[in-house]
Amino acid sequence: MVAGVGCRKGVSPEAVMAALAQASAEHQVSFAFMATAPIKADEPALLEAATRLGMAFIVVAQADFDAAAARTLTRSALSSKHAGSPSVSEASALAALGEASRLIAPRMVVGDITVAFATSGDKT
Repeated sequence: MVAGVGCRKGVSPEAVMAALAQASAEHQVSFAFMATAPIKADEPALLEAATRLGMAFIVVAQADFDAAAARTLTRSALSSKHAGSPSVSEASALAALGEASRLIAPRMVVGDITVAFATSGDKT
């Protein structure tokens, strides 16, 4: 399971970690790593939060992010305008796990951070 994360510029690592904790508790899931979109690659709070949590943080390839956009559950005009995807967190989570991945629920908004969880879709 992966946590796809989107955020407004300048959020704190503590806010990212709190959003991840709240979303994982609400959905009753645990996740192995974090993923985000290329547009968020230089957001220091995301990498710092992953580092503090002791997990990998990946920035998905733009082509994979673009392909996953059609499979998002949420449609945000603001996200489409700024990131080219209707949901940064959902598309990031889906792109990180490939074509067979699926979202467990629509993204969750916690303050200035969005979190979406995807699973690989593998049966094993």
